Amino acid sequence: MKKIVIAFVCVLFAALFLYIDAYSDAISSKNESEQRAMKQVEKKGIVEVTDVYTYRGSDVYVIVIGKNDKGEQMIAWVTEKGRVVDVRKASEGITKQQALSSVQPYQPKAVVSVKLGMEKEVPLWEITYIDERDRYSFYYVRFEDGAFLKRYHFARGKDS
Repeated sequence: MKKIVIAFVCVLFAALFLYIDAYSDAISSKNESEQRAMKQVEKKGIVEVTDVYTYRGSDVYVIVIGKNDKGEQMIAWVTEKGRVVDVRKASEGITKQQALSSVQPYQPKAVVSVKLGMEKEVPLWEITYIDERDRYSFYYVRFEDGAFLKRYHFARGKDS
């Protein structure tokens, strides 16, 4: 019985070590791609970064929001490998609030997130919300003018 307990504890520690190692690698990779993106957007005139996050769609993009040397709000869409795909003034597109208002006709129960992203090199807003049928819903509008791009839903688990 004692050998079984010792073997179980050893397996548990090994599994815990592997989990921590995998988690550490994932975080390190994310941080590296965000640092790479921030370096690249400096070359494109963003001198003060205010927000950085990763968007995962059909491809992975790092979204960098900041200001140029004139104090104008800027947005950059950068690939995971560090290629700057697009840089625009925030004023060239719709605001987060305008993007959110595009889902109001669907009467969302709760808004989960509103964030910038990119699909097929088209800058967009992704609005994630819980719809009237209790599903996760994703609604995409084009950044530049708020035109509808696509929408889809996922059923939520029973415990959600």
